[in-house]
Amino acid sequence: MKKAFFTVSLALMLVIGLFAGSFLDPAPVASAGDTAQPQNSITVQGTSSITVTPTIAYVSIGVATFNKDATIAQSDNAKKMDLVYKALADLGIPKDKIKTVSYDIHPRYNYKDNVSVLAGYDVTNTIQVTTDLAKVSNVLDMTVKQGVNEANSIYFGITDQERDTIYLQALDQAVVSAKAKATAIAKAAGVTVKEPFQIIEGSSASAPPITYLADVKSIRAADAASTPISGGELKVEANITIIYNY
Repeated sequence: MKKAFFTVSLALMLVIGLFAGSFLDPAPVASAGDTAQPQNSITVQGTSSITVTPTIAYVSIGVATFNKDATIAQSDNAKKMDLVYKALADLGIPKDKIKTVSYDIHPRYNYKDNVSVLAGYDVTNTIQVTTDLAKVSNVLDMTVKQGVNEANSIYFGITDQERDTIYLQALDQAVVSAKAKATAIAKAAGVTVKEPFQIIEGSSASAPPITYLADVKSIRAADAASTPISGGELKVEANITIIYNY
């Protein structure tokens, strides 16, 4: 009798355990990202490119000095760079538009009969000036007058606000392009596109700058009232992928 009671109790416990487990271990719920692409769909890509004229320039200029004494080399460099800052202020360029890119001090050695002898110290201070295109020529001409002796590099670009605004326009055009492709494909296939199933942005707002190198010696040699500068053109591109149902 006890054995039979034990058997019945054990069976009852198993039933209760299975019943409770159905509440503790529910079936997994699919997340929104797990949505599978429908079978009846058309995937297209839309691209757009908008050409714009640069509105700002980043001019990199440097002053290099040398002296047997490192302290004197630093002092001479500071004096020359101070004149550069004053000249930039006279052009209407404030200090917050000027930033130091690099400042280097390194020894210079002369070699004779495979023996190195310390000749002195080179000090190089390089700054980047942000200005509008109208003042670029004046900045370059100023570098000659103030004895800037390092090669100049110029980056042409647009402001962040301009880039974002133009990128939104390019995105709009890319969507229109993608829809036109999907409509053409559907027409050829004898179907009709419906609402987009998924839209994927495949780009980010960017406008790669145009870079030019300006040789200081060439600028000095130029017999002109001011250095001619052209900013060229920039491209803001956007691409998008759209999956349409049909």
